[in-house]
Amino acid sequence: MKKRLYIYLLVSAIGFYSCSFAPKYSKPQVNLPPDLAKTACDTAINTKWWQNYKDENLNMLIEEALKNNDDLKLAATRIEEARYRLGFAKADRFPFINANAAASRQRTSAEASQLGSAYTNNYFSLSADVAYELDLWGKLKNRKEAAYSTLLSTKAGKDTLQLSLVSNVATVYFNLVSLARQLQTTENILTSYKEIYEFRQKQFKHGILDEMVVQQAKAQYDSVKILLENLKEQDALLKNTLSLILGKTPNEIFDNLYNINLQLPEPIKVPALLPSKLLENRPDILQAEETLKAANFQIGVAKAAYFPSISLTGALGLHSFELDNLMQSSARMWNIGGNLIEPVLDFGRRNSNVKITEAQQKQAVIQYVKTVKTAFKEVHDALIKIKTSGNKLSAQEEELKALERVLFLANKKYEVGVVDYLTVLDAQRGYLNSSLNLISYQTEVINSQIVLYKALGGGWTKALLSKNDSI
Repeated sequence: MKKRLYIYLLVSAIGFYSCSFAPKYSKPQVNLPPDLAKTACDTAINTKWWQNYKDENLNMLIEEALKNNDDLKLAATRIEEARYRLGFAKADRFPFINANAAASRQRTSAEASQLGSAYTNNYFSLSADVAYELDLWGKLKNRKEAAYSTLLSTKAGKDTLQLSLVSNVATVYFNLVSLARQLQTTENILTSYKEIYEFRQKQFKHGILDEMVVQQAKAQYDSVKILLENLKEQDALLKNTLSLILGKTPNEIFDNLYNINLQLPEPIKVPALLPSKLLENRPDILQAEETLKAANFQIGVAKAAYFPSISLTGALGLHSFELDNLMQSSARMWNIGGNLIEPVLDFGRRNSNVKITEAQQKQAVIQYVKTVKTAFKEVHDALIKIKTSGNKLSAQEEELKALERVLFLANKKYEVGVVDYLTVLDAQRGYLNSSLNLISYQTEVINSQIVLYKALGGGWTKALLSKNDSI
């Protein structure tokens, strides 16, 4: 009869084992925007998008950053921590098994002895103890699932950081390329202005020019020198930023030795149609979803506390008063039992804990929806910037051609005395500014593409392009 009762209890426990109070998970629905484009494109860009710019210096810098960046190292240790937490949660679902060994020798005095005389006794034991909590309400299972989702969320967080890191390195690098070109252009113009200034001085000494023209040439020359120093300052500060991103030591930061190209790469053709599935590659969206799943499971953990905690215990081993007899069959012992713990009055602790987890789950839902909305906004913004920066670049190229012609005509007219030298200075200033602006807009086009790559989670492939699945 007792054996049947034990079997019934065991079957009942197994039946309840799959019980879970975690809410059924469903991904929040977000209304997606209409198509951003209507035509398909065969352009294929892999996830290592920076390699398409065909700049070996950039490739080496990104590789170095991925190996040495301090924030990325911290993210890797967080993943390691999350992985061990998952292992801990998995282990909680299995019994605790402890091996025990004991040996003692005790003398009892004659005054304390019931035998009326002193005596000495020994005690030896060797046993294994087992303790196992029955997961009747899914607490341990939900805790393990929450830990798993947390691990995936942590990994996605590292991917988010890595994507941001690669984008930052590329942006800083191309800004340095831009500065190198601007420095080269400014130095060439400064050399030309210096020659003009020295020539005007000679003309003044021979009485050909008024002193005002000489001072105007000098002011123009000094103005470009200031501009050159500002560009050098920006270059040094940007190299410091790059050093920090690359995980350089303080001594290495002061070296600032980098190979920088003097030519910006050609922009990569962006697909005219960008499918919504691309955003599934965004690690921050994956991170938000796994965080939501973990919060969902934590509700089940909290609700399980409403029900009793039932544990089984047992021991099997050997006990003897003599060491020689410890291994005899007559020294065998065992015990089996169970514990049931049910808080009777907790003054609302469990209920408050459930409400806390439910509030955290609501926050995770809001954060997920916000992350998706932000993703679509960033893609839309990046596409707008690519279009507008391309238009501005085209207009700037036309402006530079016009100002180059203006400068040529101003010099010709000044030589024959039709205009004063101030007209020439204005034409020179306009041409310089336009030349530098052209470089800036060329850089802006590249940086806009980098923003798009980042917004799409790192890149896109031809296999994902489809007319029926667009953003």
